[in-house]
Amino acid sequence: MAVTRTRAKVSKVLKTQPPVLRPAGAPEAQQPIPAIITEATWIWPLNSNWDMYNCYALFRKSFDLKSVPNAAPLFITADQSYQLFINGRFVCRGPVRGFQSHWPYDEVNVAQYLRKGKNLIAVRAHNPGFSNFQYITQGVAGLLVAARWGDCKLVSGWDWKCRRQDGVSKNTVPTSMQLFCQEHIDKRIEPDDWMMPKFDDSKWGNSVGVGRWNAMPWYTLEHRMIPLLREERIYAKTLLGQGEGKCNAGFRDTRDVTKFRHGEDRSHKPASGSPRVVRVQATGKGRFRSILLDFGRTVVGALHLKVSGAKGGEIIDTLHTENIDAATLTPSLLPDAWCRMSFGYRMTCRKGENVHDFYHIYGFRYLTLTVRDTAAPLTIEVALNWVGYPLKRNGGFYSSDDTLNKIWETCAWTQQCCSLDAYVDTPWREQAQWWGDARVQGWNTFHLDGDARLFRRGIHCIAGQTTPEGLTYGHAPTMAHSCILPDFTLIWMLTIWDYYWQTGSIEPLVTHEKTIAGALEYFRTHTDAKTGMVGYDPRYWLFLDWTDIFKDGYPTVLNAWLLMALESLAKMFVVAGNRKKAAELSAWAKRVRRALERLINKDGLMRDGYKWDRSPVQSTCVHSQALAIMSKIIEPKMIDGHGEHPAFQQVLIPFIREHQKPKVYPSAYWITYVFSVLSEYGYAKDVLRFIRNHWEPMIAHGTTFENFNPEPGNWSHSHAWSAHPLFHLMQTIGGIHQTAPAWREVKFAPVFQGERGGAVVPTPTGPIVSVWERTRGGVDVSLELPKGTRGVACLPGQRTQAVTGSRRWLLPL
Repeated sequence: MAVTRTRAKVSKVLKTQPPVLRPAGAPEAQQPIPAIITEATWIWPLNSNWDMYNCYALFRKSFDLKSVPNAAPLFITADQSYQLFINGRFVCRGPVRGFQSHWPYDEVNVAQYLRKGKNLIAVRAHNPGFSNFQYITQGVAGLLVAARWGDCKLVSGWDWKCRRQDGVSKNTVPTSMQLFCQEHIDKRIEPDDWMMPKFDDSKWGNSVGVGRWNAMPWYTLEHRMIPLLREERIYAKTLLGQGEGKCNAGFRDTRDVTKFRHGEDRSHKPASGSPRVVRVQATGKGRFRSILLDFGRTVVGALHLKVSGAKGGEIIDTLHTENIDAATLTPSLLPDAWCRMSFGYRMTCRKGENVHDFYHIYGFRYLTLTVRDTAAPLTIEVALNWVGYPLKRNGGFYSSDDTLNKIWETCAWTQQCCSLDAYVDTPWREQAQWWGDARVQGWNTFHLDGDARLFRRGIHCIAGQTTPEGLTYGHAPTMAHSCILPDFTLIWMLTIWDYYWQTGSIEPLVTHEKTIAGALEYFRTHTDAKTGMVGYDPRYWLFLDWTDIFKDGYPTVLNAWLLMALESLAKMFVVAGNRKKAAELSAWAKRVRRALERLINKDGLMRDGYKWDRSPVQSTCVHSQALAIMSKIIEPKMIDGHGEHPAFQQVLIPFIREHQKPKVYPSAYWITYVFSVLSEYGYAKDVLRFIRNHWEPMIAHGTTFENFNPEPGNWSHSHAWSAHPLFHLMQTIGGIHQTAPAWREVKFAPVFQGERGGAVVPTPTGPIVSVWERTRGGVDVSLELPKGTRGVACLPGQRTQAVTGSRRWLLPL
């Protein structure tokens, strides 16, 4: 009966309804433009397109409804972004990041916000006036809105009231090299209720038409392809400390509240009290009081402040950090580090009550509120408008080893924090859609949720920005021409395979065939005739990994990625019915394979590449061995359930068991490929031991780190490229390994570490559930497969067995 109890526990925690995955076929981006949109005009306040730097704009439009429709689709977008309010209630933010030539729009059902009679739509929009790591400016801003509900037609045009939000300072610094500006708002100028129906907008001007719906640069529009982001209000968990001091000179005029605060005493004395409503005693003239709050783990969102008791002119600054010095309760920040992190807001109060929801979202754990120059106590309600992609826990993991459960949860929360309108590397430092990171995040999401839409949107974005030679950028949209990575272009091709592997759809291959062809032409052009391998191009950033891996020549790792990309594309072109293209790519792949095979040394190890003089280098790093095995250049023999080959015994096993530390040490990101190889060849227990040792320190922070020893205040402590234990734990302890596209086939090979374990993996046809528990007589194991999925059970002491439906085994010890 033991497994029955475990099954009930696992089912309660893990088992859910099958996820709704997007069907194969044309993506929503290719849907016809709704007719009502073609009647709308892009609008913006007068003269604001002349000086757009850090520009916020407010819009209002009243309209009447004879009755409230059951469904009320509203189409809306803005360049660069918007927040939508109807009848004073916040509805959503958008759109997703994209390119003006096919700018994304949102479809929102706003029926629940409407009422019979007079209604008001209000929008707060923003345009940075400059490009960054998620936006490319075309020198123009605009808002576009359209809806038709029965007799009611609502389209953006000259009759909309609008104005530039002058109470927000233009003169602030970007919050990092990669992001938007700090928001400094003066509530003495800006009212709180500008979005309410009864607000008097008679002194506002009318909108200026920037152009019709498809005017340049917005040549056409596309559906956002992903659901709207989810938002909810959350609060800090703990009030940690209080501090005070003298304000440095110039505190009223600073452009950078974060770096300015860094120059003052940031230490705090331990304190207690409510973290939701904080009472701050008067500071006195030219002084500050500081409150340190802990949200308990990394959170992502925009701050909400409600201030009572203001006399007028009081300043509240915020500082958002991932870490603190525990001894002095000092926020950890290196403002002059290479990303120039400056995450902060400022609110200057009017007399009485002040309420404000800041616009841009930050990822952080610790919040420092600094109240300056007050003559009377202030009461401050502090909350966060949490923002994230609507991931669901359709999948899950369970182990009797609670440390592994906590590691899995830490990884799952990290994936949530890094899932916004795109897969971002971290919500803290960059919020950039790095595509090497995104591949790992896709694997995480397929096991956690099963939703492939965010992954598909990212493939689409990366395809939208290329060099004249055809290479994709490392992240997109972006102004970072220094972030062109040839290896990430190959990873992008492999993610088209990953999408096919998850969904069974080759639609991205067909849609992006021209981009694929252009990128392949780059690699074909840069292939050395004698070695048959692609070399390092000094114009671009050859990443490969954050380590001292061989790059200056013809690297093995780069060419192994090329080999796997070519072979994956060839297989998909066969499915697409283009056998000519498949044969061409297969022939190219064979030439690359032969070139790589010539690099295997006399000991059977894969060397790291050729120098420029075409002589082989003698080093044999972990990365080269792992990819050589993944691509089957090296094919280990299986003896007693373990892979036997010098690549394992001389390189991979000593590394994973930490018997030796190689000079070229895989990063917390790249090691996912090492884990996959070792698990496939019988070394899963070594993988689990390594995960336990190196990810356990991340549990206390609540998210996974950029590397194993990140520098506080500089390196990210919320990086989803290292959250891959999420799916490795499900594959090892849970034993569920995908072996065919769309999960039509799986291998079941659980690792019986601990007393019990299990996993639920969402698939297009339904959840796969595995449960096992040790008993007095052995191990009680069960597997449930949805209809349409076949399994192969590889259990210790048992012959390999085909499985469909539900199956149970009682295995002797």
